[in-house]
Formats: sequence, structure tokens, C-alpha cells
Amino acid sequence: MKTIRPFFLLVAVLFVSLPADTQAQDILVDHTSVALFEFIPPQYAEAAARLRLLFMDRSVGGNIDQALGCLASLHADAPNFCRRWQHRDSAYAVDPREVYWEGRWDRSRWRYEFWPSGCSEDADCFISFIEPRIDSFDVVGFQHSYLAVTPGSGINDAVNGYFGSRGDRGAASYAAFAARHPEKTVLWWTSSLARGIGSPESEAFNDAMRAFAAAHDLVLFDVADILSHDPQGNPCFDNRDGVTYLDENHPDDGRDIPAICPQYTTETEGGHLGSISAGGIRVAKAFWVLMARIAGWDGLAASATEPAAVASGLSLSFYPNPAREAVTVRFTLPEAAQVRLSLHDLLGRDVAMLHEGEWPAGSHVLRLAVPAGLPAGRLLLLRLTDGRRSTATTLLLR
Repeated sequence: MKTIRPFFLLVAVLFVSLPADTQAQDILVDHTSVALFEFIPPQYAEAAARLRLLFMDRSVGGNIDQALGCLASLHADAPNFCRRWQHRDSAYAVDPREVYWEGRWDRSRWRYEFWPSGCSEDADCFISFIEPRIDSFDVVGFQHSYLAVTPGSGINDAVNGYFGSRGDRGAASYAAFAARHPEKTVLWWTSSLARGIGSPESEAFNDAMRAFAAAHDLVLFDVADILSHDPQGNPCFDNRDGVTYLDENHPDDGRDIPAICPQYTTETEGGHLGSISAGGIRVAKAFWVLMARIAGWDGLAASATEPAAVASGLSLSFYPNPAREAVTVRFTLPEAAQVRLSLHDLLGRDVAMLHEGEWPAGSHVLRLAVPAGLPAGRLLLLRLTDGRRSTATTLLLR
């Protein structure tokens, strides 16, 4: 049971006191958004690349910046550190496809800055840096590092914390900055995470940030959610779990707090993304989804809803994509046939049978339930087979 209700009451008070028009653009990018990278329409990728961005962070931001640089090269030409799927503990190696991408993703107008000397990762410091330069950028924002959410950090202090009742700094100051520049997109971020942080402070801060962003229709890049879910969408928790890993052997403290997955870092206490590639590449892909959304993309994988047609005469399309609980499928048969509609993983292995039945020649529409228990963010193949021929297209689960 979480014990942060008084803190959320203070956040609720702050909701009331902030301007209602802070930024009326509700965008959330989290771990379920990573797979959308494969579906960014070219025109929105180009529009995103034209946006002038500055984001500020500590060393994990440098890792993210480096991963964005990886995607700017063809996969075959990228440095080796961009493509490391192996792990020094083989149990945490990822599928090589996790660190694969198609094409070049030009981020030459996107700039990363380390916190200026003397800054303490607070909103006022960022505002002092960016406001004199604001005309040079379209999108701006900063992230609190995992060092800002260490135990005892004070970031959740009821008065002087980021969402504290003092109300002249932190979230209040940052929201006022956004209101002064309504023509700009101001990014809000959850914190980075480490194996040891996972802390009560990080959990409370990130939960409060999500609630605050939802209440004010903000643009939220939920890095903490991305890093605390493995590639299959399973949650990861802090290293105080009684499980030995290399030289780390912390006893179980009886509490699971979201932390960076071991697939994304080789550190036992920290959370840097550079020693293996999966974490940095996943965040970079999600960042492209974020920027495409800011550039006007609605986040729907429209290309996958268009008919998949082959020489056999079969065609298949569906809506919506991504799908959550149900999907409407349209298919066309050149002749009567016993039809099978099934889901497969990207290696072609069976996941679920959706429908089987006899259908006449022509076009048909079916509404089918998505099987329960499949993790959000997963890419699957929706396959149509008539006994002799088949066609397939890609379905993303939300």
C-alpha cells in the first residue's frame, strides 16, 4: 500500500491554482508507444526532423542523445555501441531486433544540453537558461535525473518540493513559463531510473508527474515507464529483492518500486544506458514517436490499416491500429473458402486463433475480440488464410 496520499492532496491544490490554458495538447508517450516507431508516416518523420528542439538532462540524457545519433545512421553503418544486444549476464540479453531500425532518422536540429554549472536540476534554472534563447527553438524541456529522486532528496517535500504548496517554483514556475510561450511545445518528463533508484521518492514523483500532466493536458515523455518495462512489457522493480546479480546482493525489503530493467543497463546500482544498447534505442525510438506526435501525427498506424493484397487475390485490412480490446477486420476472397484469421508473432509462431469459418467469394467484415493477456506494445501479424493462400499485415496492441 502506497503512503503518499497527503502529497497527492498538495498536487490537487496546485492543479486548481495553475492557469487552465497552460498547454492544451495532451500527448503521452510511454512504454506502449515504443512499437509505434515502426509506423511513423514519412511526412510526420520529416516534419518532426524540421522541429528545433532543446532538452536538458544529466548523463542519462547524454545516453539518449547518443542513441538518437545512432538512429541518424543506417543500421549497418552505425557504430557497434548502437547495436549491442548481448549482456554480460546472458539472462538479460534482448532480441537483436530490439536494436534494429530501418533508414536514417535525421535529428540534426535536436540539441541536448547538460545542466549548467551550479544548477540543481530545477525548473527555474532551466527557465533561466532557455528563456533568452526561446526564439531559437520550437520544442523545449528538461528531465530530472535519478540523482534528483534519491532517498531524502526533498523533491516531494510538501512545501518546497517540485509540486509543493509554496507554488513559486517547480511545476508552478514551469507551467507559468509554458503559459508565457503558448507558441512553443514545452515537454514534461518523468525521471530517469536506476537499479537502486527505484526509490519511494522516484515512485511518488513520477506518479505525481503523470497525474499532473493528465490533469493539465500536457505533453508527457514518460521515460520512467519506458525504462521500467522490459521489451515484452513486463514491469521491472528495484534491486532490493534478495536476488544476487554480480556483486549486488541486497536483501529483500518487501517492497517493489519501479526501476530500470536489467536489460537496459549493466550497472548494479546505477542506470546508464550506454553499456548495452536496448534501453537507449528504445527511448530514442519513443522520442521519435513523441516528436512525430508534436508534429501533428495522431499516433495511429494508418499504413497497417490499408489492404494487404497479394497476387492470390486475397486482401486484408483492419481498424483500429493500435488495437486494444477488439479489431474490425475486412477481407476479400476471390472464391468461396474455409477462412482462418489468426495472430502470430514476428517469427511466425502461433499466438491466437481469432476466427475460423466458411465464407463465400466477395468482401466481408468481422469484429473480433483481441485475446486477453497479451502485453500492450506488442507487434503481431494478423494472418488471413483460405487453405491454399495467405496474406498478413501487422497489428500493434495498445
